[in-house]
Amino acid sequence: MVCNKKRVIIVALTFVSVWTCMTFVYFTITFHNQERLTEVQNAPMAATKYQTDVNETDDSDLNETLHQLIDFKDLGRNKTAVLLLIIVTTAPARFERRQAVRETWWKHCSDGNQSQVECVFMTDGLITNRTQRNLILNEKDEYKDIKLQLLKGGRGQFGFRFLNQIKWAAAKFNFQYLLRIDDDYFLCLKRLLSELPLRPKQNLVWGFFHCQAGITWLDEAFMIFSEDIIQKFLAQNQSSMLCHPHADQQVMLWLSNILHKTYFHDTRLHHAPPASFVARFSSISNVCDSHLGAHGAYGKTMYYLGLRANDSSKDVSAIPVFARFCNNTKFDHRVFNPEWRYEPKPCKGNPTWNLGNEMWLGKEAGQGV
Repeated sequence: MVCNKKRVIIVALTFVSVWTCMTFVYFTITFHNQERLTEVQNAPMAATKYQTDVNETDDSDLNETLHQLIDFKDLGRNKTAVLLLIIVTTAPARFERRQAVRETWWKHCSDGNQSQVECVFMTDGLITNRTQRNLILNEKDEYKDIKLQLLKGGRGQFGFRFLNQIKWAAAKFNFQYLLRIDDDYFLCLKRLLSELPLRPKQNLVWGFFHCQAGITWLDEAFMIFSEDIIQKFLAQNQSSMLCHPHADQQVMLWLSNILHKTYFHDTRLHHAPPASFVARFSSISNVCDSHLGAHGAYGKTMYYLGLRANDSSKDVSAIPVFARFCNNTKFDHRVFNPEWRYEPKPCKGNPTWNLGNEMWLGKEAGQGV
């Protein structure tokens, strides 16, 4: 009887211990998810209508993705050191574009260049459509190259996306340069990597600039910044930092407060019309001999350019004097046409601009023409 009583006591104590551990784990996970749900509730609320034939909207399932969203915890000494960090902005539904990138210039991200370049896709992670959410989570698990942001998407979120991207980049990497690029941009990555050591290490703002209506601005489809510029963006007063629905206008507002900067307008970047709509890009050979990149390379054009790239180091010319391209460096958001003119608002309030909830389709579908 004594032995039986001992066994009963031992079993009871074991049950209590297991129940206590399970209860602790449950409440820990619940508390963590509640914190993330609070962030979700406070996130910009423009919902995105993703390209799917299945209308399965269920906010309650968002718990599936909360633990997979990016965080901004600084890694300190454990940051990954790279010459160039590339962040490709992409919508969750843009699988075909991401796949075209993976099978072309993206391959050079892993050509023994780990200390030189890190490449990631970044997309909106608060996906209410169950079908689309499962697709992006499966793709993330398979390729391990996608990061999910605490955003619901929509046209009015480009500025917030960029802010999230640079906050995450600064927390996780020691990079010398950061490239933010669209998912329809063909990039001569090997040429770029060979050229970067010869470019300024500070104050660099590099891409395709517009010069119209007495102002200039950097197009957000391709933007390279030296690390110090990113740090200056993030060092702004959090109470007065301004956000804008379009990342390029937001960037120019921020740059207006930086005294020393070198603008590099690179004519080797084909910007418009989209490369897929330009006949010569359907037959060009050795595209990287004459270009550093081509915007609007959709579908077959991206694959064609990948096969005809001849991507390698090339001769490097000096940065041209910006004044020869544009006689001023001023920016004023008020001069844009109504389609693009929106009032900047403090970022801290998670502002919205009532731009609708549909995914931005771009020039491939006739938007923004």
